[in-house]
Amino acid sequence: MNDAKNGPRRPKIVGLSHMTFQSSDIEKALAFYRDVLGYEDVLRLKGPDGRLARALVRISDTQWVELRPEHTPKSDRLIQFGFQVEDAEALRVYLASKGVAVPDSVFVGETGNRSFHVKDPDGHAVEFIQYLPKGWPLREAGKSPGAKALSNCLMHMGFDVSSMDRSMAFYRDILGCVEMWRGSSDDKTLAWVQLRLSDDINYIEFMLYDEQLSLERLGVFNHFGLEVSSMSATMEEVSRRLGEREYPRTVEYGIGKCHHRLANVFDHDGTRAEFMERGTFDGVVTPSSTLPAPR
Repeated sequence: MNDAKNGPRRPKIVGLSHMTFQSSDIEKALAFYRDVLGYEDVLRLKGPDGRLARALVRISDTQWVELRPEHTPKSDRLIQFGFQVEDAEALRVYLASKGVAVPDSVFVGETGNRSFHVKDPDGHAVEFIQYLPKGWPLREAGKSPGAKALSNCLMHMGFDVSSMDRSMAFYRDILGCVEMWRGSSDDKTLAWVQLRLSDDINYIEFMLYDEQLSLERLGVFNHFGLEVSSMSATMEEVSRRLGEREYPRTVEYGIGKCHHRLANVFDHDGTRAEFMERGTFDGVVTPSSTLPAPR
């Protein structure tokens, strides 16, 4: 539908779909997702050479984490992230009307869904996906991703952002995300900005910075958040499952600046999965910071 004055209206962006990471050892990563996070439903896609090209770990009927073979050693693990949309073609037309560089058409990929990619202001590949009934993961609807899965909700996606203003122009002004909260780690500048999707309760998180990011720091910044109902129960189970396994970073549990109970676990490449309860631990909404962005 078009608005005579402002052009095409923005179609609904109805949810977070996935994050994609490169892995130095996909089988080792899949063992982490299975044995620690509890996800057992994996879609394996092979390339023309017959080798594993993509492994999609299902979190829910509409969400997943994707792993691909490492393309560049000792580089950022994040490859792309995606959003579920109501109408991919209509959104492509809408974005073009706002001056965003878009492909000439949408396509139906290996998973059987309609999608297209754009670049955000920081150069991140962003995929917009319209799920089709016979595509994956909708064809698995109602099936458990794993009897021992610790979460069935990709609650947020966090990624590195160098310019808050440019990202706000894209994610807030064009995509329609609604700002929820701003936080600081040092009481000098902002560190995080959270924006909820306009048609969903889940959100994205800008991880702000003003200096060169190390690989370890990128592993912390570019992460996915999993909703849990009880952090204490989750951490007890995570600790039991980890046992004597060796990972590059230990489990971190605490209360965030946002007053949410949270915990971080890392795979063998240092990619972070964050567990978080939906509400604050004390029922108090932490005031949003008014500090300036790092740059």
